[in-house]
Amino acid sequence: TTERTVHPLGLARKGRVWYLLADTDAGPRTFRVDRVRGVEHLDAAAVRPDGFDLEAEWARVVDRVDEMRTQLRCQVLVHPRAVGSLRWIMRNRVRFGGPGDGGRIHAEVRGHGIESLAADLAGFGHAVEVLDHPELRDRLSRLGHELVELYG
Repeated sequence: TTERTVHPLGLARKGRVWYLLADTDAGPRTFRVDRVRGVEHLDAAAVRPDGFDLEAEWARVVDRVDEMRTQLRCQVLVHPRAVGSLRWIMRNRVRFGGPGDGGRIHAEVRGHGIESLAADLAGFGHAVEVLDHPELRDRLSRLGHELVELYG
């Protein structure tokens, strides 16, 4: 439990959870509202930075947290027909680059670990080729062999 003086900047929601974005003596912070145990109103007015944009700041917070949670990164080549599906499944965990070999598109994908990223990518078959992560390529190969063994 900590006690802090905050300058509220706004409320934002992710899923069912509400967050308070606030300035503190230690800089900007984000607090889960359901973890706040008490509030004391102070006489001093809250200070909001000039030009503060709650929507843009919330997008930065969400991106930063997602980046911290998905530290495994790898480079892939994506067949153009799979770009929409990959974007839908990976959401903000994929960044597309320029053209690559044979009309495919370069991208960087992020995941929580080898198992979860392999699970995310396995369904794309040959439409997504992992270029630079031997452990992930090995896991995908083993998944392929397991599926062939199971389904022939």
